Amino acid sequence: MNASFLFVLLLAAIAFTANAQCGRSCRFRFCRADGSMRPKGAKILLRGPDYSRSAFICRNFPGGRTLGNVRTTGAALIESGSGTTPINRYRPNGLRPAFPRNYFRLTPLTFQRDRKGVARRGAMGNQEEFLDDLCIRLPIRNYNIQNTDGSVFRTISTSDARDCLSFRTVVRPIVVDVAWDSSDDFDLSVIGPPGSVGGRINDNLVAACGDSPAGKEAVSFENMVRGKYTVTLFHFNNCFNKRTKWVVNVVVNGVRIQRRLGRSNSDGRRVLELEFTV
Repeated sequence: MNASFLFVLLLAAIAFTANAQCGRSCRFRFCRADGSMRPKGAKILLRGPDYSRSAFICRNFPGGRTLGNVRTTGAALIESGSGTTPINRYRPNGLRPAFPRNYFRLTPLTFQRDRKGVARRGAMGNQEEFLDDLCIRLPIRNYNIQNTDGSVFRTISTSDARDCLSFRTVVRPIVVDVAWDSSDDFDLSVIGPPGSVGGRINDNLVAACGDSPAGKEAVSFENMVRGKYTVTLFHFNNCFNKRTKWVVNVVVNGVRIQRRLGRSNSDGRRVLELEFTV
């Protein structure tokens, strides 16, 4: 085994370790719709500005207590190696303009306002080029601990560095997402021009006709191919013959260019078709 090959293996091991350890000391997690926790430093696809499609913030406590309302956070920290940098002081060569202190913030989940997720500000300048694969630690400064009956057990104000939420950012030049307010099953399809590479994000986790209060789905593209994109939304399964609210966003380079709202009580039918050009 030659020295250059050993060097490549060493670099790969270092990269793997850095990725695996993103925010390893953070006590808060993202939880899926079924309550299962995602790993610390889980990869999160960045959607459009000022709304959340992330999983909800969660944490378990002794005695069966859980996380209640998360009230405030500190400025997001970019973690690299053993150090962190506040996002507003992050100064890689070429970044214009710098990120604001509140670029990442808390917001209620779409159609689940009792749960908090993470949203971001709209991208400016070339910020989008510097966001991919960053390890982010979001400090949690004030929150409630909730009893099993939903009442507040205690309200905590903290500056402990371990009271944080960690995630690794995934940026795509084109993202189309949908959210809806029932346990129905919707299917989102986006067809791009020749050469475009897209795929569905498997973050729905809604059991059709189950007890989930809301669903979500997204299609993202790894490359930016100029041309026309066609978005189609199907109401695949109407479980209880009720009208479901839905909202679709089209996001290009971190900026929302289209937003459509509607209601549907269809079953197996197309409820939306739109086109956009980049």
